[in-house]
Amino acid sequence: MTSNLLAALKSNQGKSSAVSVNPLIESAKLGQIEGCSKALEEPKTKVDQKDPEGVSALMHASIGGFLSTVRFLVEKGARISAKDDGGETALMKACKEGHLDVIQYLIEVQMAQKKKNGPLGGGDAEKTNQIEKKRVLDAKDDEGVTALMKAAEQGEGDVVQLLLNAGASVDLKCDEGWNVLMWAALAGHIEIVEMLVQSFDMQPDFTTDKGETALQKAAANGHLEVCEFLIDQGAKVNALDNEHQSSLMWAAAEGHLATVKGLVAKEAKVDLVTKLGKTSLLLAAQYGRQEVCEYLLVNGAKVDHQDADGQTCLFGAVQAGNKELAQMLIEKKCPLEAHTKRGETALMMAASRQQLPCTQVLIDAGAMIHTQDENGQKALDHAEGTLNSHVVEMLREAAKKQPLPDEQ
Repeated sequence: MTSNLLAALKSNQGKSSAVSVNPLIESAKLGQIEGCSKALEEPKTKVDQKDPEGVSALMHASIGGFLSTVRFLVEKGARISAKDDGGETALMKACKEGHLDVIQYLIEVQMAQKKKNGPLGGGDAEKTNQIEKKRVLDAKDDEGVTALMKAAEQGEGDVVQLLLNAGASVDLKCDEGWNVLMWAALAGHIEIVEMLVQSFDMQPDFTTDKGETALQKAAANGHLEVCEFLIDQGAKVNALDNEHQSSLMWAAAEGHLATVKGLVAKEAKVDLVTKLGKTSLLLAAQYGRQEVCEYLLVNGAKVDHQDADGQTCLFGAVQAGNKELAQMLIEKKCPLEAHTKRGETALMMAASRQQLPCTQVLIDAGAMIHTQDENGQKALDHAEGTLNSHVVEMLREAAKKQPLPDEQ
């Protein structure tokens, strides 16, 4: 058995790094019609052969915007409706890249093929054609994303306009429940967002089954201009998703200070609370967003707020390992001895997470060394459990200097 295994390994040495070159695929990538033609002369070469990701020659030519090559491959029988491993078609790929001529051609050819086949059993040919066109334009990938959504996310405004004028459905949703407006807002393409709302009557306050909005998506990625436009058009600045998260919370957690300021200027509430008791301040602290924390505190955020577990923003600063933020929060009177439901303090968290700088800041601020959690463990016990000698030594030295509670 062993010898056979070694023989198999030896016989395969060097093969793992070898790349199989498909002449048809490579020629299509470069837009070389002559190379594609020569490749198809080989009996074993099929026009719809795909690369390891399931991308066909037609798809590659569409990505590159090589209209002549696309036309050649289609005339050779390439299936326009074929999908890669993610469910994308050649049309979707062309839409993502903004190749208007390729897009127009692929739509026209598919419709011509439908007309040639004709409606089954007679019937209203015009109505059937419209239905078929919808099917072509509204095809979805494996995640329910349409060509229109892909174009919007990529900022291809001309493609969005072309698809909508051609009859693409503006109200479709992907598997996450997002519509095309949310995809455009997520990527911050203000011109497309404006077009969809003002020219195609999309609702700026559309909400998914999860309570998500285009405003929240724009805020999460720091697209202030999109946020301001949506709010001015009627989007609710304090709308909450199913986890009770607001647009301000998303912007704060991601550290988008300008967007945070813009939302607050549009009357976003700073002390809304999630289902877990988190505020915008706690979320910002958790990710170490110091400037955002400072701004929120100036604008009324409660520094002593505790979430459902009992954690304050100081816990968040420790979790993020941001000693400067921890120092600032302490200066802003964030309680040093606030504790979780399990009796854990910020100092214990710093010790258990091996956050040496934050541990020093807390000790210097007078954090109680001898406080015990519900299991009777002190910060030093938490540190010793991590085997971090630096934190352990720091706490031992601090314990010598701080008298036990009954000695005070």
